[in-house]
Amino acid sequence: MFAMGCGRLFEGTAEQMFANMQQLATLDDATRVYCAHEYTLSNARFAVTVDPGNEALAARLAAVESARAAGEATVPTTIGAERATNPFLRAPTAAELGRIRALKDAA
Repeated sequence: MFAMGCGRLFEGTAEQMFANMQQLATLDDATRVYCAHEYTLSNARFAVTVDPGNEALAARLAAVESARAAGEATVPTTIGAERATNPFLRAPTAAELGRIRALKDAA
């Protein structure tokens, strides 16, 4: 998991990634997620194209843009923030996660 994202599926399947995301979703909202890369702004910009009506996502995009403009890091994140804004964690099925990942790969 990345902030508002997930890794590519070249080493596994959408079903495996979905199962992993479902396990992460069971963690407490306050659980911190330390991703290895600062992809948050790119991921947020993509996420709003997939989930444009998500008010939490719009607010988070604005906060991330502000933080990055100030040279600040946007990680760690939390499971609660990801549950509200990460389109891969929010995907209801493995097929939907795979569809969203294919869109991200083509973006």
